[in-house]
Amino acid sequence: MNHRLIALLAVAFFIHGSAHGQGPVEAARADLNKAVAELTDTKREYSDLRRSLYRDINKLDDEALALGRELKTLQRDEERRTATLKSLEREIEARKTEIDYATGIINQYSKALVTRLHPAENQLHKQEIDNLDQRAASLVEDPRAEVVERAKVLELGIARLGQVAGAHRFDGKALRNGSESIEGTLLLAGPSVFFASKSGDFEGVATFAETGTSLPTVVGIADSKGMIRATLAAGEGSLPFDGTMGKALEIAAARETLWETIEKGGIVGHAILLLGGVSLLIALFKLWEISRIHVPSRSKINQILDDLLNGDRAAAAKKAAAIPGHAGAMVRTGVEMFDEKRRVLEEALFEKLVSVKPRLDRFLPFLALTAAAAPLMGLLGTVLGIIKTFKAMALYGTGNAKSFSAGISEALITTAEGLIVAIPVLVIHGMLKSYAKGKFSEFEGIGIALVNGTTERERKSEATVEEPAADDDMELTPNPA
Repeated sequence: MNHRLIALLAVAFFIHGSAHGQGPVEAARADLNKAVAELTDTKREYSDLRRSLYRDINKLDDEALALGRELKTLQRDEERRTATLKSLEREIEARKTEIDYATGIINQYSKALVTRLHPAENQLHKQEIDNLDQRAASLVEDPRAEVVERAKVLELGIARLGQVAGAHRFDGKALRNGSESIEGTLLLAGPSVFFASKSGDFEGVATFAETGTSLPTVVGIADSKGMIRATLAAGEGSLPFDGTMGKALEIAAARETLWETIEKGGIVGHAILLLGGVSLLIALFKLWEISRIHVPSRSKINQILDDLLNGDRAAAAKKAAAIPGHAGAMVRTGVEMFDEKRRVLEEALFEKLVSVKPRLDRFLPFLALTAAAAPLMGLLGTVLGIIKTFKAMALYGTGNAKSFSAGISEALITTAEGLIVAIPVLVIHGMLKSYAKGKFSEFEGIGIALVNGTTERERKSEATVEEPAADDDMELTPNPA
């Protein structure tokens, strides 16, 4: 099939050459030359295009190299900027930490300054410090403004030190002995604070004791002779400095005499002490009374019994009459009833014992009643005192904790008085009761001795009746066995 196609092409080529008046060889050569020319032109164009492309490629390579160098430069710049940014961020964090630390330190100083203020300085600086703290707290979003605002507390503290070091005098209020608020003049001289009232009737030293208010407690100095008032008025003079910062004066002012303590007990406390005094008098009386009751010794009772057993009633009656008091009456009754029946004697002696018992025990129940009632009365006084204290709290509030604790302390005085009365009275009552019981046992011993004497008498009587006569011989009978 290929041969056929080639033949057809040759015929066509021949016909074409014949049509132009040329032979096939010339036509083929012409076509070949034409094709060669076209090929040469095409190669030239291709060469031109390739050189142009090479130039473009070289240009693009140069641009790429330039862009690469620029990219590396930009990357290095970016790395430097990133490193600088991180360094700045670290520095910012460090500055924030420093600012926070400085703010915290100043804030701590502000809080500590309030605690270091003398109570007399509260009315000068405390409100200003609180206002500065509030304004600084509202500037948390602006650290610079917050530090500037808090630095004002430092300025205030430095100014305060200058005032205190050089003695600062100002008008203000204070609590007279921790209770009454009065106006006057205060003088800050280092850690010491002196006060003189405007009326001129009170002066003293302010203590560091917390009062629950912004006012200081001033302990009056009775023997200052107007020294503080004159110095504060003149601006110079002598002052009674206290090395204990007012604590010694406070302790001295807190001391009370016995009478002052008793006065704080009120009506209930007075009633308790009166009851205790009456009980003491009764105890002394009972001790005297019981000790004066005479009980004869056992040897003397035995002598009387010997006389009775020997039939010498007169001698026994004489010795019994010499015994005084209830014991003598009991012995005399025993002597009179000695020859009666045992039961009659026992009844007579028991009657005398019954009359002795009330005399020994009288007034002792009052002592027991005092020992039981005194603590209850003390508790009553304490409850009434606490009720009074809470009423004062309802009227004046709980700002002054010292006054509140003083009220409670006064309320507890009646409880202490009740225990002070009850414990000794209870011990004395027990001792006197044992003493009276021992004395009553001695009376019982007398009665038992007298009753036992009748037993001895009956034994002797029986021995006398059963004893045979000396001339009566026993008749002997023979044994029936």
